Amino acid sequence: MKNHKPNRIASFSPMTRRQVLQGFGMLGTSSLMMGAMSAWDLMGEPAGPKPILQGTHPDTKVIILGAGLSGLIIAYELGKLGYDCRILEARNQVGGLTWTVRGGDSHTELGGGEHQVCKYDQDLYFNAGAWRIPNADKGIIDYCAELGISLELFVNSSDANYLYQEDPSKGQLAKKKVRLREIKADLWGSTNELLAKALDQGQIDAPLSEEDNELLIEFLVNSGYLDSADYVYRPPAIRGSQERYDLAALLQSGFGNSVRSLVRVTGGPDPVFQPIGGMQKICFAFAEAIGDSIILGSEVQKITQTDDAVRVVYKDTETGQEYEETADYCACCLPMSILKKININLSPEMATVVANSEHSSSAKMGLQMKRRFWEEDDGIFGGHIFGRSLQIGEFSYPSNDYFTKKGILLGFYADGTIADLENRPIQERIDHVLQQASKVHPQMREEFESAYCVWWDKIKYSEGAYSRRPDDEALAQLSKADGRIYLGSAGASKRPAWLEGAVASAWRTVESIHKRVEQG
Repeated sequence: MKNHKPNRIASFSPMTRRQVLQGFGMLGTSSLMMGAMSAWDLMGEPAGPKPILQGTHPDTKVIILGAGLSGLIIAYELGKLGYDCRILEARNQVGGLTWTVRGGDSHTELGGGEHQVCKYDQDLYFNAGAWRIPNADKGIIDYCAELGISLELFVNSSDANYLYQEDPSKGQLAKKKVRLREIKADLWGSTNELLAKALDQGQIDAPLSEEDNELLIEFLVNSGYLDSADYVYRPPAIRGSQERYDLAALLQSGFGNSVRSLVRVTGGPDPVFQPIGGMQKICFAFAEAIGDSIILGSEVQKITQTDDAVRVVYKDTETGQEYEETADYCACCLPMSILKKININLSPEMATVVANSEHSSSAKMGLQMKRRFWEEDDGIFGGHIFGRSLQIGEFSYPSNDYFTKKGILLGFYADGTIADLENRPIQERIDHVLQQASKVHPQMREEFESAYCVWWDKIKYSEGAYSRRPDDEALAQLSKADGRIYLGSAGASKRPAWLEGAVASAWRTVESIHKRVEQG
């Protein structure tokens, strides 16, 4: 016989105010206070106050490696201070991981992999890397305002979204798509019903005053849609149907894990944003502001520093001819996965940290659909499918161009190694996603037109998605100047998976270089 944890609510053990609120969390519903307290732990901090710097140094040359967001910000800010900046970028466009895939884009996967050409219709796109901006990320949001980039709301969660559980051991709700609003209504309502009845019957011996008790019951009745006479939960019309799921089935399904008072990934219910027209618009705007100091198609071969200069040898990716640039300082914003393979004379301490850095194997797939069936058939406008057992990771609906004819679904966002997908042909990856997603949306195959796959481990000049967050000791090392070389990528920050991490690392690099030059 299995051992079961005691049902604290059913046994009506003594409860304090704190325990009453925590009771919601134990049953899988919104944890009210506890969610708010822990939400930011996974987010890290915003970039902080932007450094205010003065003085110009046109005679100081800085060479910047990589035209991703951090490299562009460094060139932009140092340019305001008069520095002579030059950016070397191996790709044929700026942005790095901030890549908005459009029709005509193409790439060949590393290791003798397949060549893809994007066949999306004009004006359709998907963000293969960075794709959303939390409200609290003031650094990148302020840059959008400064550069004239219009933002729109990104719908990070919607009560119309579906949850799906494949595992039959999860009970009667397995292999059944269930709306998030149904889960929230029934979990909240059933939990409130238990608590309200227990309080009304005086079966919770807790230090609550009579007035506290009445107010708490009133809250439970209103928030859980209970009948005020008998405290029974009867599904409200806005739930979508009058059929109530059994509380035990809901708890067994694990769906309650998706119901929280705050969305942990983006720090709560505050708005989340995206640039109109794609995330890469941000990098294009920086490039336009910087001007002609960006040299595309420049693959770094060797970085050598001496006591008074830094020399960078790079290759023209079209002609194969090698060139070199010499500068006073170097801001290296290359991915750690690339930097560790380059011939560079870092200190032993810095070289060790770079060599030990790790990266995410994230991958994404954008699916063009000839009809926005999720809007027309299901009434879904943004948000995601909550269905980890589907082996497609995060499946997301577009938060833009509502009520138009076609749209791009983010059909896959997960570790690219799941289901051994990274070792399977492109068409098999697409078939896997269509098969799995069809369990929730049977319209998928009929409405599907084309797909584009971005497995970041197989992308040249990236060889991985964002860096893993370095520990405090490694971050302290990465934040230091290494002779005349500064590491300014998002991987050298507390938030390597977010644009705000690139902002923070760039600001630190700019401030460090400028203070050093100012001090002579």
